[in-house]
Amino acid sequence: MPRKPTIRTNLYPYHVVARCHNKEWFKLPIETMWKIYTEIIRDVCREEGAKVISFVLMNNHFHLMVWTPRENIDRVMYWIMKRSTQEVQKRTGIINSIYGGRYKSSLLTKVQYQYNCYKYILRNPVVAGLCDLVQDYPYSTYHYSFFNQSLPFELLDKSLPNLFGSTRALESWLNKSYTDKEARSIKTGLSRNKFEFAKCNNSRKQVIPNLSLGTMHPEKYPGT
Repeated sequence: MPRKPTIRTNLYPYHVVARCHNKEWFKLPIETMWKIYTEIIRDVCREEGAKVISFVLMNNHFHLMVWTPRENIDRVMYWIMKRSTQEVQKRTGIINSIYGGRYKSSLLTKVQYQYNCYKYILRNPVVAGLCDLVQDYPYSTYHYSFFNQSLPFELLDKSLPNLFGSTRALESWLNKSYTDKEARSIKTGLSRNKFEFAKCNNSRKQVIPNLSLGTMHPEKYPGT
């Protein structure tokens, strides 16, 4: 099956995921990989103008939600994956790429897609049983935002508490689990190069997670 063409745009953010070979764990401790990635992302943001919305590092993959004002998602991901591979090679002596293949990206063309992607990737550690609350997972940019800790790069998600009315409202929404159908719908959407919720087998209607938050306002991420 031919590889889907890269969509280069500055109109919408992307969700990006990259995994290790055979879903094996990274060859370095996760705290070391976190430092490697955050420093690389800092440099790539400076060099390529990328704007990070969220980054979550798991034991064998990472999720990145990013906006590319210069329409250069391919260059952004090329440097993140190349430099992280080189750093792991240098520290471990391995000679192959640390990744099992090319990154996968999904363009998030609607605000509803963007918010649900944001929540879905932040809940990865909770679903995996690594923590009880999204803010408690230390290898997530939300953890740093929640506890007012500094990162090597600036986050676009600092505006989210205002959109939800308060930090507490955002926290409450993020820690509310999806139903199995909702989670499958989002996972299916993220497997497409342009996100779209999955359809119910019976009704053929999209399975759309509830976003009724009362205090939420219609502002969008820059570029949407």
